[in-house]
Amino acid sequence: MLKQLFKNFVLKGTDWLFRTRSIEVTLIKSALGVIITIYAGPPLIEIILRIFLDTLPSTFIVVRQTIDTVDSWILMICSIVILVALVLIVVRFLSERKSNTKKRVLVIESRGLRDDDGSPLDQIISNKFTGQVIPVLLDLRNRLDGSIVNPEQAIDDISATHRAVLQHQKHINRSDLTIVYGGLTSVPYTFLTGLMLDDEGTICTYDWDRTQEDWRYPDMEDDGLVFEVSETEEITNVEEVVIALAFSYPVNSEDLESTFSMPVVRLTLDGMSSDAHWSQDKQRRLAQQFLEIVKKLSAKGVKRIHLVMAAPNSVVFTFGRRYDKRNLPEIVVYQYERNKRPSYPWGILMPVAGVERARVQYS
Repeated sequence: MLKQLFKNFVLKGTDWLFRTRSIEVTLIKSALGVIITIYAGPPLIEIILRIFLDTLPSTFIVVRQTIDTVDSWILMICSIVILVALVLIVVRFLSERKSNTKKRVLVIESRGLRDDDGSPLDQIISNKFTGQVIPVLLDLRNRLDGSIVNPEQAIDDISATHRAVLQHQKHINRSDLTIVYGGLTSVPYTFLTGLMLDDEGTICTYDWDRTQEDWRYPDMEDDGLVFEVSETEEITNVEEVVIALAFSYPVNSEDLESTFSMPVVRLTLDGMSSDAHWSQDKQRRLAQQFLEIVKKLSAKGVKRIHLVMAAPNSVVFTFGRRYDKRNLPEIVVYQYERNKRPSYPWGILMPVAGVERARVQYS
């Protein structure tokens, strides 16, 4: 324990000395500079003068004698300054260490599309965030690999995870808690998770990079691309509408026709790609564009939205977080099953617009 504490202290001290501009570092550098100048400067100058002049000027001799009379005082003062700076460094280190012990990083990782462990998200987070990392595994894999068997059970699991987050918040200051989310689950589960965690403060969202086979934070710049929206003017006197949102893959018309018999509004991302989501700012902006479309439909009298999404996990999570629970219509988010009829066999009715609890609805 003491050995590790000393090691951390040395690492912190080295980092402050060479990387951080602080009052402690300034004091140490200044004091060391004065000591080097007083004790190394005159001998060096004397050597240079003897090489080029063969003699020492009287002015230099006087200055040298003056320095020799006060060098002990200068050394003492500089030593005191260095000692004070070291004490300040120790105090700062202990203060930061005490502060870090209070911090918690709640890492919520949801798994469900593939029945394998992969690379744990909490191991990645431990190197990027300060504080105690608390992993919360949302395991929705009580089903066949890639095929969902019991969607009702998953709703209970997501609710339990939400309660776990609330429980952690009760025992710690909100400013000391950081929530990180990452996962690879089906669209309805991810949307519901985002919807339920919406009110729990700032959440840092990660996504799985299939190319790098690792977790990645969407920190790229916003490219400004928007959804191309099909005409909504023709939608009148209907209470239910399908929104087909194509972010990473197209939404097939035949698949929609196999399940729904109501008007369809298409949102297709310009530059649609499975690798077009690595900007958190872009995700938030497109989520707002989606909400504006829903508001427009609500103003036309639409009471329920049937949402079909072809989008990466982090995008679905962000859209779920941004959906207004009180002022927007009911929304059912559907699961896609390739080569099956109906192609969207079930969806989750989200707890919004007066719906008290999420529940599964079968086509």
